[in-house]
Amino acid sequence: MSEALFLRLLPYEDKSSVLAEAIAAIHDNHTLNSVAYVVDPTSFSKVPDSPFAYWVSEHFRQLFIRLPSIGNGRRTIKQGIATADDFRFVRTWWEVTPKKIVTGTPDMKQEGYRQQTFEGKGWVPFAKGGVYSPYYSDLHLVVNWERDGEDIRNFKDPQTGKLLSRPQNTEFYFHPGLTWSDRTTKLFSARPLPAGSIFSVKGSAGFFTGEELYVLGIMNSLIFNGFLSLLVGAGDAAARYYQVGVIGTVPFMTHNNNNSQDYESVKKITFTAINLKRSLDITNETSHIFHLPAVLQITRVTLVERINAWQRRVTETEWQLDELQYKIDSIAFHLYDIEDSDRHTIEESLGSSKQIVGDKVEEDDSEEGNAFEVSLDAQSLLTDLLSYTVGCVYGRWDICFAISERPMPTLPDPFAPLPACSPGMLTGNDGLPLDEVPPEYPLIINWEGILVDDPDHPDDIVRRVRDVLGVIWKDNAEAIEQEACHLLGVKELRDYFRRPGNDGFWMDHVRRYSKSRRKAPIYWLLQSSKRNYALWLYYHRLDKDILFKALTNYVEPKLRLEESRLAQLRAQLTGVGSAGREVKQLERQIERQEGLMAELYDFRDKLRHAADLQLAPDLNDGVVLNIAPLWELVPWSEARKYWEELRAGKYEWSSIGKQLRERKVI
Repeated sequence: MSEALFLRLLPYEDKSSVLAEAIAAIHDNHTLNSVAYVVDPTSFSKVPDSPFAYWVSEHFRQLFIRLPSIGNGRRTIKQGIATADDFRFVRTWWEVTPKKIVTGTPDMKQEGYRQQTFEGKGWVPFAKGGVYSPYYSDLHLVVNWERDGEDIRNFKDPQTGKLLSRPQNTEFYFHPGLTWSDRTTKLFSARPLPAGSIFSVKGSAGFFTGEELYVLGIMNSLIFNGFLSLLVGAGDAAARYYQVGVIGTVPFMTHNNNNSQDYESVKKITFTAINLKRSLDITNETSHIFHLPAVLQITRVTLVERINAWQRRVTETEWQLDELQYKIDSIAFHLYDIEDSDRHTIEESLGSSKQIVGDKVEEDDSEEGNAFEVSLDAQSLLTDLLSYTVGCVYGRWDICFAISERPMPTLPDPFAPLPACSPGMLTGNDGLPLDEVPPEYPLIINWEGILVDDPDHPDDIVRRVRDVLGVIWKDNAEAIEQEACHLLGVKELRDYFRRPGNDGFWMDHVRRYSKSRRKAPIYWLLQSSKRNYALWLYYHRLDKDILFKALTNYVEPKLRLEESRLAQLRAQLTGVGSAGREVKQLERQIERQEGLMAELYDFRDKLRHAADLQLAPDLNDGVVLNIAPLWELVPWSEARKYWEELRAGKYEWSSIGKQLRERKVI
C-alpha cells in the first residue's frame, strides 16, 4: 500500500504561513500537525467520482460503500420543470385569482389535482429553489399548469419549432415530499414540499413515503452536509451545485430495529423545528399561513412594548431552533457512528452551530427571493401593521382575528396541500375571498378597490386606516397612531402614505410583495406630479371599468370642489380691493389653488388617457403587465419599463399584449 501526504489549507486565510509551519513540523520534528494527512489514495475510490477526500477517516469514506444511498430503493430524487420562460409561466401566488389556484385535501390523489387543471384552475404551487432555509420555507410561486401543462408542454421556438420547455418527471407532480435549492454558496438545506405542488429543475425534490420527517432531519444535519462536501468539492466562497445525481449518492442510515429510538427522536425534533419556524412566518402577509402581523400577536398597551415583546419571542425561538439543530446533529453523528476526529473536522469546515433562521445564502441563478427572515427593527414591524390595516380596508384581511372575535387558526400539517387563501384572509365557507360584508362585521369595506389621498373624501386612505386602528384599539387608537408616527419618523400618517420613495408606504409595499425576481405589489399608487393627490387601487378589484369609476367618483368631484374653492377665493379678492395685507394673502392662496388645479387636471388627463384604452385587466398576465398602462401616474420605473416593452411588441402571448395589438397601440 502506498501513502501520500496531503495538506489542507482551505480553511485558512494566511495559507503561506500555515504551509510553512506544516513543512517545518515535518522537517524539524518529523511530526504531522493538524493540517497534514497521510492517506492511501486508492481509498478515494470508495467515494463516488473518487474526490481527494483525504481529510476524513477511512471509516467515513467506507460509509459510501457500507450504506445504501439516499436515492436507492423506494426513495426517489428527481428534477422537475424547466419552463424556459419563467416570466410567462410563473407568478407569485398572490398575483393570480385565488379561485384559479389548484387546491386539495390530504387524501387527494394525483388525478384529483390533475383534473382541476381542466376545470379552470390552472395555477399550481411551485417549488423553485430559493435561499438557505432548512426545515421550512413557504412556496411563494405558482406555475401555469392549465390543462395538465398544455402551454408549457407545447412551448416551442417560433423559428425552429423546437420544444423549449422540459416538463420532466411529471408522474411525481402533486406528491408530498422534500425540496431544496440546487445551488448555494454555503450549506445544503431541505424543507417540506406540500402535496398538490409542482417542483422545478432548480428546486429538485425527493419522495420518501412515510419517512419524510426523518429524512428531512438527516438531510439538514451536519453529517449530511459533510458527505456532500466531499462530493461537490467547492471552496468556502464558491457556489456549490447540489444536483440530483449528487444528492442521490449520499450514504443513508435507514430505519431498523437497532435505531428505532433515534429514528423517532429525529422525527419529533424535525417536526418541532418546522413548527417553530412556522410560528414566526404567521406574521408574514405573503405567506400561505399568515394570520396577523407581529405587533398584533402580542397583547401589550403600547406599540413599543409589543415590539420589544415580539423581539424577545423571536430571539427565544432562534435559540430553541439552534438547540434543536444541535440535537439533530448529535443524533445523526451517533447513527452514522462517526468518530470524534471526523465530527471535529466536519464541524470545523461547515460550522458547528448552523443557524436555521435568517442565515442568508446566495440563491441559485434563477432566483432573487429572500431567505426566511424575521423583521426585528421597529420600523419594519410598524410598516407590517400599516400594510395590514390597508388590507383590512380592502377586505383582504379579516379584522375579526385582530379583535379576538375569531380564534387563532391552527397550523396545518407541513405536507398538507396549500390553500388558495391564507387563514388570515376574509373568506367564505369555500375558502375563497368574500365579495360582500359578513353580517355584523365591525368594519366598512371598500369593495370597489379604490382609496384616495384626499382628507375631504370619506374614502381617504388615512381616514380609513384610522377606522381600522379604532376597531382594534378603540379609545387608545389616537395614542397608537401618534406612537406609530413617532417610530416611523413622520409628523402624520399622510406623510408616510404620500412618500413614493424608500421611506414611504408604496416602496415598502413593493419590497414586501417582491419575490424570486417577480415584483408584484397589489396596492397601486397613482400619484399626481407634486404628490398633493393620489388614488390607491387594489389589484384584486381590477376590472375594465375601474379607471372610469376612479374618474367619475373621485377625480372629477375633486376637481369640481377645488374649482369652487378657487372661485370663492377670486370672489373674496374682488371684494377686498386691490391693496393691503389681506389682498396679498388671498393672492398667494389663489396662486396655490391654481397650482393645485393644474396638478389635478394633469392627473385627470393622464388617468383618462389610460382609461380610454378600455383594456380589460387579466390577472393571469401578472402585476407588472397590468400596471404598465398607468406608467404616467405610478411612481415606479417598472411600470414604464414594461409599457415600453409592450409597445415594442413583447409579451404577445399576454391578454394585454393582444388587446393593445387589436387597438393598434402596438
